[in-house]
Amino acid sequence: MAKLHFSAAACVAALLGLAACNKPAEQAKAPEAPAAAIPAPPPAASTPTTYACDDGASVKASYPDADTAVVELDGKAHTLKIAVSASGARYVGDGLQWWTKGMTDGQLSPLKAGEDIASAPGVNCKAPESATPAG
Repeated sequence: MAKLHFSAAACVAALLGLAACNKPAEQAKAPEAPAAAIPAPPPAASTPTTYACDDGASVKASYPDADTAVVELDGKAHTLKIAVSASGARYVGDGLQWWTKGMTDGQLSPLKAGEDIASAPGVNCKAPESATPAG
């Protein structure tokens, strides 16, 4: 009798499994909702931050949008665009590379003709702790 009970249970389970696979055509072919676009994060700091560099220079940097840094050096503004980096945020353009780690540390390097990543070591720059947003 137990053998018969097991066979009936196995048959019911198999039928339920088949019923789950047999969806109406409308349900099986329902279009998936498009993935929601992830908005770009807001810029880390839209007001300028002044960095003191190891060579005595000062660099003023602002970030008008998530893909742009405006770096002012020796009274001249340079607009740089975001570039691939393993860590931090790296911006390049106008013969310069500005690479930041958080909001306090930056490194400004010259780009030689044809370079996408600066080969020169550049100069380290630091923003005062008071310039960083509280978090």
